[in-house]
This record gives sequence, C-alpha cells and structure tokens, in this order.
Amino acid sequence: MSSPLIRIINSTFQRTTNGPHFFPNLNFTLQSINSKTPIIKPQRWSIIGPSNSGKSTFLQVLQGSHVSTPIAGRTYPALTEKKKYPGSAIALVDFSAQGAFGESVRGEYMSSRYESRRGATDLTLRQWLERTALHLPLYTDNFDFEAHVATKAADVPLEVVTEGLKLTNLLDQPVSTLSNGQGRRARIAQALLRGVDLLLLDEPFMGLDPWSIERLSGLIKRISSPEAASDSNKIASQVVVTQRPQDHLPEWVTHIAYLRDSKVLAMGEREEVVDKISERGIRIGDGGKEDDGILHKVYGTGKSIPGEAESGKASEEKQREPVVEMSGIKISYRDRDILKDFSWTIKRGDRWGLFGPNGSGKTTLLAIITSDHPLSYSQPVKLFGRSRLPEKGTPGISVFELQSLIGHSSPEIHQFFPRRLSLRKCVESSWSDTFITKPHFPPNGPKLVDDIFKFFEISPEEQKREFGECSVSTQRLALLMRAVVKKPDIVILDEAFSGMDEKLRDRCMEWLEGGLKDRQALIVVSHLDGEVPRVVDKWVRLREAGEGEGAVFGTRS
Repeated sequence: MSSPLIRIINSTFQRTTNGPHFFPNLNFTLQSINSKTPIIKPQRWSIIGPSNSGKSTFLQVLQGSHVSTPIAGRTYPALTEKKKYPGSAIALVDFSAQGAFGESVRGEYMSSRYESRRGATDLTLRQWLERTALHLPLYTDNFDFEAHVATKAADVPLEVVTEGLKLTNLLDQPVSTLSNGQGRRARIAQALLRGVDLLLLDEPFMGLDPWSIERLSGLIKRISSPEAASDSNKIASQVVVTQRPQDHLPEWVTHIAYLRDSKVLAMGEREEVVDKISERGIRIGDGGKEDDGILHKVYGTGKSIPGEAESGKASEEKQREPVVEMSGIKISYRDRDILKDFSWTIKRGDRWGLFGPNGSGKTTLLAIITSDHPLSYSQPVKLFGRSRLPEKGTPGISVFELQSLIGHSSPEIHQFFPRRLSLRKCVESSWSDTFITKPHFPPNGPKLVDDIFKFFEISPEEQKREFGECSVSTQRLALLMRAVVKKPDIVILDEAFSGMDEKLRDRCMEWLEGGLKDRQALIVVSHLDGEVPRVVDKWVRLREAGEGEGAVFGTRS
C-alpha cells in the first residue's frame, strides 16, 4: 500500500506556542491518489461544522500551519518520498468574503465588477492564470511578461487545466466580469497549475446555483479519482472540502469529520458519522430544503403573475406606489448580452425573490437599482417615480438620496467592508454616506440600533467586537442588521444568509416576517429554499446569459 499523503498521530495544535489549544489528541490519515497502487475505495473527505467550528483552521492544519505537539506528530510520508515540501505540494483555496480572486485583482467597491473595459489593469483570465502560476507580478509597466511566460512553464499545461475546468472559452474575458461560479473554477485552476498533490477547498459550494454546484462537484470527483492520476492528459489531485451541516452532501464524499468548537465530534466513514451525529439531533446534508419551498416552482414550469385586471387584489395593486420601474433594460459586456429588453416593476409592500444561474445578471440588475453600476444613468429606470437625471420640472434623484432609501446586504459589501469597525459601528453605518463616515442619526436612530441588537440577543460587550474578529455567520448577521435597521423603503438581501448558521438564519427569517412594514419592498437573492424568507410571494427567474430567452415571472401560490 502506498504511503499516506498526511498522517497526524495523537497531536494537539496551537497558533502560537503560548496560544490556546485546538483539536486535542487529533488522529487523522489522508491517503493519496496513487496510480501505481490499486485503491479499492478512494478517500474523499468533507470537513463539516457550523460557523466558528474550526473548519478553516482544520484545513490550515492539514496544509502545515500552526504548531503541532508533538512536533513529529504531523508528517507527510508521500510528499517526503517525492522530495516535496507541503508549502509547494498543498494548495489551500479560501472562498471567503474576501472575494473570488483575493487581493490579486485590483478593484473598487461594487462598480468595478461591471465595467467592460478597465484599461491596462483589466487582466484577462489567461493573463491572470499565467502570471499567478509563474509567480510573476500582476501589475507593472516595467516588466516583459511575454518573454517570461515564453521561457517559463507552469507545472501543469494551461490548456489541460482550463479544458478540464471548462474555462477555455473564458480565457480572453476580463476576470472582473466572471460570475461567482466561474471565478471559483478560476481559483481552482490557479492552484492546479502548480501541480499540487492536495487541494484544500474552503466552502467551495457557498453561494453557487444548483447547476454550478453540480458542475463543480463533478469536477472535484473527477480530479480526485485514481483514474485521473493514471492519465497524464488529465488533471489530478487529492481534494478535501469544508461544508456547513445544512449544505447538500455530495454523493462522492466517503469520509466526514464533524467539528464543533475546534474539536472533532465524530470522524470516519460517511454513514458511520452521519448516524453518530444524527443521534445528537444534528442533521447533515439536507440541502436547505423545506416542504413549502419556492424554488421547485421557480425552476419548474413558470406560472405567470396575473395582470391587475385578473387579480383579486387589483384595486390594492393600483393603489400601491411603484418604487422601481424598469422598462427595456439592456446590459452587454463587449458582444455578450447579460440583460436584454428586461422590464420589472416593484411596488411598496412587494416581497420579491430574484433567482437565476450564476452569471445571469442578478447582481448587475441590483447594481442598477442601487446606482452601483456604471451604466445606471443610461438605463430606462425610474425610482420612486423619478429618473436619476433631472427632467423638465422634476429634479433627478441623487445617489446619496437613493442609497438613504435602500438597505442592502451582499457578498460585494461583505468583501469590502472595513474589518476594524465594531459590530455596533457596522450597524450604525446604515445612516452614513460611506462605511467609515459619521452617521447622520434621526432622533430614534440609536434606539433602533439598540432594539435590533436586543432582538438578536447581542450584548453591549459583544457589540464592541471588531467585525473582522467575528465568525462569517456573525459578520453576515451584522450586515443584514445594517440593511434593515433604519427600515428603508427598499430592502435588498443578495445572498445575505449564505454562510449563516441555521439557527441564526431562522432568527433572521423571524425578524423579516414580523419586522418589515407594509410600505417596504423586499428583494431576496438566494439559491437555497431554506434561505428564502416565507414572506417572499413573487419571483422572477433570469435566464443564463446567452440563452436568448426572456425572464420568467411567477408567484408562490
């Protein structure tokens, strides 16, 4: 039998020699995928646990980070035989809120994602992959990139990796315009170009639509198979992923480690761990599904929303003021239509779900509403009955006025939000012109902040914690509180519950069911039924970019 890739024997870990201990007396063995030795059943591990359970730290331990006691308790036998170091043979890809491309791609808050041309700093996917794989600088005017790319070679050919990850047709596209799912595949390609033996993927499925999850899941299964390791024309690497308990558990997962409070509650073969954890009342892998979920209708046969003349609520519909009126929206990146002839009216009291595949234009559409899209002023949109630009006898609506009427939580806001602000200041910034400027409180502003912290049972002491010190689940909660606390006319929750623990998510749903006013409109974006509030009763599904068909509208009932 071949040597294991990682062997940890009765070891305890610390970030520093004087720091707290975690994963006490850990025993863990990870087999490599080896073409020379037959493997009856390959290991494919999922590290599962709620937010702040230590999943990311566990991957860091496998990577070689943190102090091991005893020192010799963590070894890499297969890498030692190949004379490789863990630092070069193991890649950790973190899909946290820091962004799809980490700090390696320049950008500005929100609007940079949508620009079709960004001058010299607008890297194509090919440039980004070549330069990062060869450890070349990304941005400089005094470097001959073509010469260095020609004389160096990545450990794995670019064409092999991009073909295996379905990225070949995207190589000439700016990385700033890639969808969430495309960006994740690009990050994986970057790691595989180094020819790594082990790929550690932290929350790879979070925020992806069902098609992207299926595609990425199938990719992980293929590259971690012994068959891939035996074929020089295929990309191959052992893979370990992390997941939340409520996430769908891929069928290829053979082994599970369930964590809580930086301790291993159960570890071993899949069925054994699922049974053991279920005895504690913990469900694994239910996919966030609910009996009354809306998504089976959204992705089934669309039921058109009845016109006002047909609706039993016609008179009520007519009386309610439109807050957003879109008529014939069109957005293109180069020659690729993202939105075409799209029309949508949102009225006070509406509870909308906005759905569709990654890259279908959902975030672009929301950016037009919030004025974060560079083309917002050129699109046929009215907000609160007014155009953005002044018309005869009617003043335009300014960005600051508009944003004071909108509460917004999204992955982009999470990515750029200052980590050093306290949770209290995070929520208070709902009344600020920018994240860090002084808030302009109304007379009841401080009380509204106190009330929402009280609802979520966050003590004054906890409110002083820095945003960056909190778990992803708590960070998502703080941004949701920031979006709703001032009771804005429009609430936009774009993947706001992604990364939240199940209990905390359910508490947020409870607030939305009782805390929204009749004058407020709600727009929710999600890919999981469990993350769509029950108050959502209307929906619009965008088609995948390039399908050439219009959007589908429907109702929950």
